[in-house]
Amino acid sequence: MKLKNIFFDLDGTIVESSLGIKNGFRYTFDKLNYPQLDDQVLNTFIGPPLEATFLDLSHGDETWAALATKTYREYYGAKGMFEATVYDGVLETLSDLRASSHKLYIATSKNEAVALKMLDAMSLTTAFDGIFGSTPLAHSKTLVLDKALTLTSSERKHSVMIGDRDYDIIGGLENSVARTIGVLWGFGDKNELEKAGASDIVAKPQEILGVIK
Repeated sequence: MKLKNIFFDLDGTIVESSLGIKNGFRYTFDKLNYPQLDDQVLNTFIGPPLEATFLDLSHGDETWAALATKTYREYYGAKGMFEATVYDGVLETLSDLRASSHKLYIATSKNEAVALKMLDAMSLTTAFDGIFGSTPLAHSKTLVLDKALTLTSSERKHSVMIGDRDYDIIGGLENSVARTIGVLWGFGDKNELEKAGASDIVAKPQEILGVIK
């Protein structure tokens, strides 16, 4: 079966963005007098929807979670989004996929406006045929991917979801895409991706080509 539509997660898959994300959480905790958490804990916050993370930290306090989300975005929008770099091998892989007539998209739990601004600042916007992120009506990976598939008229049986966390794999499975590819250079690990049900797991960006082609 031909795999035509390739949907990529952003953080931990296309870009190494941990510095800006963790600095955003530290800024938020300082502003709201919340105890600082160590790097190991902060790393688990990379990937899940921001709103869900703060709601969990506040034990269900929606008012605090909304304020924390707003505070985080103050930092991230001004500075954090620029504290990122593209993973080695990613640009070459995207170029090879495009040369093979694949359609390339971003499907991220990051706020959509922020994702667009971040990719534009990194001169990556033109590398993709569409960029889809979290909005008030679609903030989980499952909902974002569903929106992306629908708006691009992508047949699910010809589509692939690629990401570094279990949320990416679960989002792909819940949208019945043909394959879900877990990547090991991001913030998840092999056990997490296998447990989520990834159909393939790759260690380097170039290995994506072998799976898709």
